[in-house]
Amino acid sequence: MNWKRSVMVLATLALCATPVRAGSFGVYGAYWDSSDASHSWGGGTRVGFNFLKSLELEFHGTYYRDFRAELPPATLDVKAVPVDGGLKFNFLPDLALSPYVGLGVSRFFLGTNTGGIDDKNGWYGEAGIDFGGKNARLFVEGMWRKVDTTISLSAFDENVKFDGIDWHAGAVWRWGR
Repeated sequence: MNWKRSVMVLATLALCATPVRAGSFGVYGAYWDSSDASHSWGGGTRVGFNFLKSLELEFHGTYYRDFRAELPPATLDVKAVPVDGGLKFNFLPDLALSPYVGLGVSRFFLGTNTGGIDDKNGWYGEAGIDFGGKNARLFVEGMWRKVDTTISLSAFDENVKFDGIDWHAGAVWRWGR
């Protein structure tokens, strides 16, 4: 390995190790109302790592078990597990009431009781507020999800959109701020 590659590897490791000093972990309940399927209740977890005091790299995963997609030949039960990763900007991270916005990408793992459904990539935008003490806090956020996929039933293929608003409310624990 030459010296330039060694420096790049060390710089990358240093950047990846920096966020461990401060971050957050949370659990939440969720409600997603999509355009081409019914609404669904779910639950999830999230973890974040701070690069700067106001900038957080955040990952979350949510499980929705009971979407109903109404297609011309049949009604299908759809399960969805979006796994998200993105950046979140906290406007007032040191105050008891802190609004934030974020943007990121998602991988949607989808399943259905009949036929087949394609897993897809999508994106999201979020806005929310967290409130409470220095470490233990509550949060409420709204997230706009965008994803298009295809449901296959024998010789029938239907393009569906699971675009819609996704609401989360839960508790988060922060460390190292």
